[in-house]
Amino acid sequence: MMRIKRNNDGVYEVVKHIEKHNHPLTRTEWSHLHRSERSITDEKAKAIEEMLSSGLKPTQSFRYMAYNVGGEENVGHTLKDHMNFVNRLKMNNIEGGDAASVIDMIQDQDEEEDGFFFKDTFIYLNI
Repeated sequence: MMRIKRNNDGVYEVVKHIEKHNHPLTRTEWSHLHRSERSITDEKAKAIEEMLSSGLKPTQSFRYMAYNVGGEENVGHTLKDHMNFVNRLKMNNIEGGDAASVIDMIQDQDEEEDGFFFKDTFIYLNI
């Protein structure tokens, strides 16, 4: 518990502070959800990448991991963490490469086919 008051100068100051809590801060069955308890280790990252490359969808790979360790609370990260990791993997793979590939493909098709038409306007930003 902490008691704070504003003094005559308008500055807040701590008047009373008790470090011991009279209640648990969180339920023990929720401790696996704390950010400090969640992580995707290198070993898990490799396993996730392998499952994705073998055709499993991100949710399926998470469920598979949960099944192997006896439940979602034992995986070490949440489904949202898992999905964010997969999204970062996809973003790292894209990094402008896909857009450039599409542009090259369209330009090649324009050169090969007489009836093909496209208009390109690109704005390049130096960020």
